[in-house]
Amino acid sequence: MAQTKTDVLPLGAAVVMLLLPQRPPLLLVDRIEGYSRAPRPTLHASRAVSVNEPFFSAELPTPPMLPRALALEGIVQAANMLQIFVAVQRELEAIGRNASELVSALRNADVGYRLETGFTPGLGEDILAAITMAGPMRTGAIGASQLRFLRNVFPGDVLSYEIRLIREGADVQHFEADVEVRGQTVAQGMLSLSKVEGILR
Repeated sequence: MAQTKTDVLPLGAAVVMLLLPQRPPLLLVDRIEGYSRAPRPTLHASRAVSVNEPFFSAELPTPPMLPRALALEGIVQAANMLQIFVAVQRELEAIGRNASELVSALRNADVGYRLETGFTPGLGEDILAAITMAGPMRTGAIGASQLRFLRNVFPGDVLSYEIRLIREGADVQHFEADVEVRGQTVAQGMLSLSKVEGILR
């Protein structure tokens, strides 16, 4: 992975669950590691794979491996979070607010979920409530993928996702994805998702 520089933005699973409608065991992103808006919107995220996952059945052959359909779902979920970042920041600017309010709201929510000092009640609450209420509008349906899976993923591995928005049309956004485990590429390629819009409306 030719890593794109992103601003460090360590956000835990509670914030991921705020952004995505999926829930365990099909929530395939644990953390947001970083995000940058320019020069190209890029998100880094991760997922630790445990042998206790319900999709690792005792009846399956050993060693257990992460099904590639689930690896693809994790990539789509990471791309969907990037879509939400892009959409909400654009919508904030469209109504005369600062795009950085989204990141501030998410950081504050993470501090609150962890019961750490520094939490500011009410900060960005309207933004977070709008994301939660957006429902289907915050989920981009996959239109196409050209992803190559180069290695298998096993329990104990940590998937590192890097997702970049490379171009967009009226209704579709196109992403590049690189996924690594311990510095080795396990999947890479492109995917297209229907555009996410209207979250704050």
